[in-house]
Amino acid sequence: MSSSAAPAQRVPTRLPQYLAALYGLMIVYASLEPFSGWMAPLPDAPFFLFEPWPSRITRFDIAINMLAYAPFGFLLALVGTRRSAAVRLATAIGGGALLSFAMESTQMFLPTRDASTVDFICNSFGAAAGGIAAFAFDRAPGLRSRIAQWRYRVFLGGRSGDLGLALLGVWLLSQVNPGIPLFAATFDPSLELTPDLAGTLLQAAQSAFNVIGVGLFLALLLRHRRDLGVAVLLLIGIALALKGIAAAVLLKSAAWESWLKPGVSVGVAAGALVLMLAIWLPRPVRTTLCAIALLSSLVAPLLAPDMWQARAPLALFDWPYGQLLNFNGLTHAVLVIWPVLVSAYLLWLAGQPGWGQRAGQSDAGDRV
Repeated sequence: MSSSAAPAQRVPTRLPQYLAALYGLMIVYASLEPFSGWMAPLPDAPFFLFEPWPSRITRFDIAINMLAYAPFGFLLALVGTRRSAAVRLATAIGGGALLSFAMESTQMFLPTRDASTVDFICNSFGAAAGGIAAFAFDRAPGLRSRIAQWRYRVFLGGRSGDLGLALLGVWLLSQVNPGIPLFAATFDPSLELTPDLAGTLLQAAQSAFNVIGVGLFLALLLRHRRDLGVAVLLLIGIALALKGIAAAVLLKSAAWESWLKPGVSVGVAAGALVLMLAIWLPRPVRTTLCAIALLSSLVAPLLAPDMWQARAPLALFDWPYGQLLNFNGLTHAVLVIWPVLVSAYLLWLAGQPGWGQRAGQSDAGDRV
């Protein structure tokens, strides 16, 4: 391990905190979308905990509610590794239960949402399952140590690296929506409208800008340029795998390839070629170019109202309608907001002492 990684290893990581916070915000968004139509419950309406249980409870509802909160419980249980396992497990269960209670209580003011005791219980059990999984992970110190060493050897250390990795993880998580093409932020209008050349070119531009932006963002998080080739290929491979698996699971068989259009393929290829050249630019230039590319990926759809206003292709999904609306709304919002968040992060990063140095080390001990 290089000497530049050693100091960072002695600093406790904040990655679980950042991931838990971002994931919690995603839960809040999915729980309260569409954030409109607020009204007070009827005077004689009981609190959701005292309402009769629904007459029909499906295994799918139970599973999806548990799965939604399991990562949150897992991340909460990883916070503060010096605390006892019992305390961290209690934090995971309590944090998940409190968040679910707050969301279900707030949903009582949204007529389009249904506050449910069943959802609250399933969410709490999901957070508990995640906490138990974190406890099992904690019982494998060898695996945990190898992951920590790899993380500090490959990526920037300190809070800058932790926050960047958390943002990258959120982007990867949003790729599980096969209704949004690969390396895009909007739904595909050609699923509802007749595709034309202009729409295909704009779709290619959106994907190209995203490939350049996400690739440069990954490059800026790496300690050594020599790791970039493998890292970019791994990132694209994971995104492809997530899209493909999600399409096979969530879409009807006739629409499995709807997320990989000709425009998307051309854009990904063109963006990859530009990325191969851009990674050799000085780091301040790469930082600026990364922000420009990501924000441009949002500008491209604005040139075509049909693309920006395209609706989720609900008819292609093999999934219950209610959860599907929340899922599509959340992933779409994340992909639209993500370039703005990353641009703000890059602006903060560019202001850190030593960020633009060509040689030596930055204040966080990261090789430039």
